[in-house]
Amino acid sequence: MTDRTSVLILEDEPLIAFALEDMLLELGLNDVRLATTIAEAFRILDAHTPNFAVLDVNIRGDRSYGVAGELKRRGVPFVFATGYGDAEHPDALKTVPTLTKPYCPEDLKSVLAGVTGPV
Repeated sequence: MTDRTSVLILEDEPLIAFALEDMLLELGLNDVRLATTIAEAFRILDAHTPNFAVLDVNIRGDRSYGVAGELKRRGVPFVFATGYGDAEHPDALKTVPTLTKPYCPEDLKSVLAGVTGPV
């Protein structure tokens, strides 16, 4: 793995968050930081810039697009994870890959490879 050791997860469903964390650890990503709210994601970003991020779109009724914008500004690759597909994304984020829930480790590995190179 080249320069993809730190990952931010923004996910408000604990079971999904922990399953995703396990998948990432199994892929060799050893620094996984989990946020369950948008405010928590921004606190993590205030202290640390990850190498990659996985953002649930709907976080407790709010959209994660502000976090996505900050990651984009910093040049951090990221993907969305949602059960709604990519139809809901604003135009500025239409090209961001989307993992459709439920997803499996192979789906995650594929989207990671597409955004950051081979895993």
